[in-house]
Amino acid sequence: MAETSTGSTVQAVAESITEAVRQGQLAPGQRLIEADFTRRMGVSRSSVREAFQRLTADGLLLFIPNKGVMVRQYSRKDMQDLFQVRAVLEGLAVRLATPRLAAAPGDLPQVVEALTAAELIGDMVALSEHNRRFHDLIVSAADNPLLAQQLERLRNSVYWLQFRVLIDRESIYRTNQQHRDMAAAILANQATDAEAVMLAHVALAGALIQNLPDTLFSAG
Repeated sequence: MAETSTGSTVQAVAESITEAVRQGQLAPGQRLIEADFTRRMGVSRSSVREAFQRLTADGLLLFIPNKGVMVRQYSRKDMQDLFQVRAVLEGLAVRLATPRLAAAPGDLPQVVEALTAAELIGDMVALSEHNRRFHDLIVSAADNPLLAQQLERLRNSVYWLQFRVLIDRESIYRTNQQHRDMAAAILANQATDAEAVMLAHVALAGALIQNLPDTLFSAG
């Protein structure tokens, strides 16, 4: 990776780490070594260090004195608290976005089709990617930068656990049906219905995560 500007390099490193966590290449509790990322990505240690700091502030990584930086491992209570907040914010996002998307759907129908296609062939990576596109499209249409910023931080915290949830095909069907139901309500300009589906969607995601093995959570 060529060093262009400090800001763009730090962002690229942060995105690379986030994607690795998202796909399970970096697991909760795993220690991250600056030198490894410096060598692997061909960037300065200061850029890697700043990316670590940014992702620590976002909640994806955790700094422990005398131990270094590691992928943050959340407790079940942490996840419960996070999903309570996330439900409110995601519900607000779809309520704000519905009138705009009903008037100009943009890529919404195509994203829903892509989700269904990924579901049918069991492509977990594509499913995860299109799930993010679906939610990003809603947040973008809500046109509230502060809301978008807060949701991004919350989502970063649960990437890896959510990917694990997608391994279960029954879970895929249930969550993807909610995507279809939500899109139908949005396109019909039924903001209240779309919000209700979103609340149920986030609640289901939280419940599925709570059903994962204890080894994926911290004790605290």
